[in-house]
Amino acid sequence: DTQTPTLLLARVFANRSLGEVLLKLDFVARVDLPPKLPAAYTNLFEPIEPLPVPHEPREDDPIVAVIDSGVLPGHPLLQGWVVDERDFNTGEGTPVDQHGHGTQVAGLVVYGDVASCLQERRWHPKVRICSGKVLHRDPNSPNPNLDPPVFPENRRPEAVVEEAIRYFHDEWGCRIFNLSLGNAFDVYRGGRQFPWAEKLDQLAKELDIVIVIAAGNRGEPPIPNVGYTRDAFQEAVREQMLDDTEQRICNPATAAIGVTVGAIARSASPRTRDAFAAVPEKSPAPFSRVGPGYQIKDTQRAVKPEFVSYGGNYAVQTLARGQPRWVRNDLHLGEPILRLPTDDGRVVGVATGTSFSCPHISHSAAIAERTLRDDVFGVDPSANAIRALLGACAEIPDSMAEWLQDPQNREPWEKLWLVGYGICLEHRIGFSTDNDTCLIAEDEVAEDRWHVYALPVPHSFLSSRGKRGITVALAYDPPVRASRREYLSRTMWVEVLKGMTIEEIEECRGRHVGEGDAPKLPQRAVLDLRPTKEPLQWSTLQVRRRIWSRSPRLPIIGEQDAPVLHVVVGCQRRFSTGEDSRQRYALAIRFWHESERVRIYQELRERVRTRAIARVRIHEST
Repeated sequence: DTQTPTLLLARVFANRSLGEVLLKLDFVARVDLPPKLPAAYTNLFEPIEPLPVPHEPREDDPIVAVIDSGVLPGHPLLQGWVVDERDFNTGEGTPVDQHGHGTQVAGLVVYGDVASCLQERRWHPKVRICSGKVLHRDPNSPNPNLDPPVFPENRRPEAVVEEAIRYFHDEWGCRIFNLSLGNAFDVYRGGRQFPWAEKLDQLAKELDIVIVIAAGNRGEPPIPNVGYTRDAFQEAVREQMLDDTEQRICNPATAAIGVTVGAIARSASPRTRDAFAAVPEKSPAPFSRVGPGYQIKDTQRAVKPEFVSYGGNYAVQTLARGQPRWVRNDLHLGEPILRLPTDDGRVVGVATGTSFSCPHISHSAAIAERTLRDDVFGVDPSANAIRALLGACAEIPDSMAEWLQDPQNREPWEKLWLVGYGICLEHRIGFSTDNDTCLIAEDEVAEDRWHVYALPVPHSFLSSRGKRGITVALAYDPPVRASRREYLSRTMWVEVLKGMTIEEIEECRGRHVGEGDAPKLPQRAVLDLRPTKEPLQWSTLQVRRRIWSRSPRLPIIGEQDAPVLHVVVGCQRRFSTGEDSRQRYALAIRFWHESERVRIYQELRERVRTRAIARVRIHEST
C-alpha cells in the first residue's frame, strides 16, 4: 500500500460481498476495480490455431493504395487481397515488405479492426490493397527491423510519393491513399506550408482523391513531473500535449485537403508490473502529435487532426528509488495488427503509433466510397463527398469528452487540437438505420456566393423522448499556394437557420454587395451548432453538431406542417489564382436519435423523395 498524511492507498483482494461492505465505510473515499483487459489482447497469447483462408475479393470491392515499406502478399490473412505491388526504386530489389511496417498497416486497411477480429474470432476482409513500396530498412541502423523504415537517400519523399500515387490512380483507379509516414524532425510551429504537404494538396485536388496521413509520433515525450497518482499523471499528460510546441503535427500532416489522423488508446491495462497507463481508454495517446494545422494567426488555423482512431498507449513505470520511465512496447497497450510471421508461426502482434490509427480511417474511407458509389450516386463520388460522409459519421464518445474536460460538448479549440472531430463510426458509414440517417449533396458554388438547402425535420425526431442530434459536415478542395501566407485561395462556411423562409434569407444576403466577410444573419435564427462557424473557415473539412437531451423547440413558418431548417453554404475568395472561380464541395447532414423506435429514415425518404442517403435540392443566391 501507499500512505501519506491524508491518503492511504491499499490493494484489497475481496469478493463482491466484502467489497460492498467496504463501500459503506465512512473513511473509504473511493474503490477502483481492476481494469478489464479487452479480449483481443488475451487471445494474442492463446495457442496458435489454423488460420482461415480469406475468401477471394470481388472486382467491385473497395481498394486502397498503401504507400509504405511494401506488403507481404503471401501473409496467411492477406492472400488474394494484395492485387498489385510495386517497388519505387527503394534499392531492396523487391516489392515485398522486408521490414514489417507496411504489412502491419495493410492488415488494418484490409480488416478495419484486427482487435475485433481477434475478439470475435472472425476474419472478414473488406478492402483490397495496392502496395507502393517507397520505404526500406534503415541501412545505418543497428536494429533495422526495429527502427522505422526510411526513404532512399537519393530520392525526395514528395517525388517518390507522387510517383506512387499517380501510378496507382492511373492503373487501378485508386481514390484512397494511406500514408502512414512522415518526417518527425519537421515539426510545424506556424508559418509557411511544407512543400511536401502542398504537393499532397495539389494531388488531392487534381486527381480528386482522398489522402489519409498519420499525424506523426513523438517517440520520447517528456515525463510530467507530478505526484504519481494515476489521475494526476494522466491529467498532466493531457496538459503537456496541449502546451508543448514540440508535440505539434509534423510534415506532411499539415496538408489542408488531406485527412490527418491522430491516435487514441484502446487499452489502459498494462502488462508491465508496477506501471500504469499514460492515458485512459479512448483518450489521445501520449505520443500522438496534435494540432492545430496550418496556421496564419490565432484566429485563422485549420483543424488537425480531423479524426482519431486506435493506435496504442504508453505506460509509466517507477522502479524502487529510480526515475520514472516510459514503457513503449507493453503487449497489453499496443494496437493489435498483422505482422510478418515469426519463427513460432505467429502472424498477429501489437504495435504503437499513429501509423496504425491512420489505416483505420483509410478503411472507413474505402467503405464510404463504395457506399456513395453503389447506394447514392451510381458513379464514383467526389473525394469531397467521401470526406464529408466521414465527418458526418464521426463522434466524440462521452468518456473522451469527460477526460478532455468538455462534458457539455462545447468543443473548444483545445479539444479540436487533440481529437479533431472524433472517431469515425464505420457501421454508420455503410448504411442508414431507422434512427440514424444521412443526406448527401454535391455541387459547385461561385466565389462570394452561397447556396441554400431546405431540410424538413422529421416529426419523430421532435416528438420522441431521448437524446438526439444533428451533424453537418462540409468538405471542399480549394486551390492552394504556399507562396501566399493565406495558402487557401478560398474558404467556405456552413450555417443552419431556423424560423426563416428562403425569401427572408435572400433579402438578408441582398444587403451584402461585393467581396468581404460573409453576411451577418439574424442571431435568433441561427441554430447553435458546435464548434462555432468562424474558427472552422480555414479547415477544408468542417463538422458542426448540435445535441439535445429533449425535444428541441423549432419554429414552424407559414403553412408548413413541420419545422424546416435551412442549411446555408457560402464561399469567400481570399486571393486570385486564375483558375475556375467555381468551388466544388460536398455536404453531409446526419439526423440521429438514441431510440431505435424512431423512424427518421422513413420520414426523410418520403419527404426528400429519394434514398435515405440522398442528394437534396438547393437554391442558389447572389
